[in-house]
Amino acid sequence: MIQKARQTNLAEYLMRMGVPLKREGNRHRHKEHDSLIFTKNAYYWNSRQEKGNAVDYLVRHMDMNFVNAVLALVSTVEQRPPQSIAPAKGFVLDSNSFNPDCQKAKIYLSQQRHIENNIIDYLIKNSLLLQEKQTNNIIFPMWDEKNNCVGAELQGVTPKRFKGIMKDSKYGYGFNIRFSNDGTFDYALFFESAVDLISFMDYKRNHQGKSFERCILVSMAGLKRNIVEHTLKLFKCDKVVLCVDNDEAGQIFKSEMERTNIGFIDCSPDIKYKDWNEQLAAVKRRSPPIGRLLVRGIEGKQGVNKQNAIESTSKTVDSNYEDKVETIKKIVDASNQIKIKPPAKIKKTVGLKEVEQLRLY
Repeated sequence: MIQKARQTNLAEYLMRMGVPLKREGNRHRHKEHDSLIFTKNAYYWNSRQEKGNAVDYLVRHMDMNFVNAVLALVSTVEQRPPQSIAPAKGFVLDSNSFNPDCQKAKIYLSQQRHIENNIIDYLIKNSLLLQEKQTNNIIFPMWDEKNNCVGAELQGVTPKRFKGIMKDSKYGYGFNIRFSNDGTFDYALFFESAVDLISFMDYKRNHQGKSFERCILVSMAGLKRNIVEHTLKLFKCDKVVLCVDNDEAGQIFKSEMERTNIGFIDCSPDIKYKDWNEQLAAVKRRSPPIGRLLVRGIEGKQGVNKQNAIESTSKTVDSNYEDKVETIKKIVDASNQIKIKPPAKIKKTVGLKEVEQLRLY
């Protein structure tokens, strides 16, 4: 089985997964990395002086472990191979294949990825999170500038890690969340995955009370310069924020971006964390989100209804930090139970304009 996986046609597998390649005779070249070449079951990344077989590539660059890489490649081999690589037919998302309650997705994101329920509910309500019936995989739809679904990023929910792009997803697009009343944006933030994106959103909104006004957050489902360039062109952004991982691949990507004429703000996680989900998990182990902390402080107090406090907190999730404190304080004060001393005032930042606070806003 291992040998069969190593001999898999790597280019064919990658194109099935939505990786942008262009054919050049008997080989393929990556559209975003000119020096990355694929020949049958091997790859050569000349600028990095790196080479390997199909399994090597999935382990090094597709975020898979050895076992999952072998299984993914073998399952491709066992399918009937196409006679030719057909052009993209146009993306279709079949609503009959969804699980409407998204229960597995909710459990995975909240328990395994430490995402708060208010973030998960926001995604579901705004058609930014779906769940496949057959596999329970999470679907993160890619919406274009006309609000048409043109692709989707996939995230597995089992201990066997799986990430991918749905077949026929449109080149140049990524899963994105937009915060703007008029469709214009000051900042575009780019992440390596949808999970990193929503982890960052949770961390900044729930733990720091920050706003994303006039920002678009985009998952590249990897490190793809074409998604950065295409997003800037479509949404007329001129300020780029890179929120990529603290690893070698992330550093190389930032170095490559520095050689372009696209300036960017570096907003990787704190150096001791690999990615934004890891930082979110670490922060939650130390302290709960703002609203939860305040509600916990009034649990069990006579005359204060816990459920009312939770509901009042959830209603203010999109407000700033001080508003959350004042809302819950009024609930407590009204029942003459306890007094909550407001925290030190946090300097407000609108639309990321105070760049010096970009660890982040």
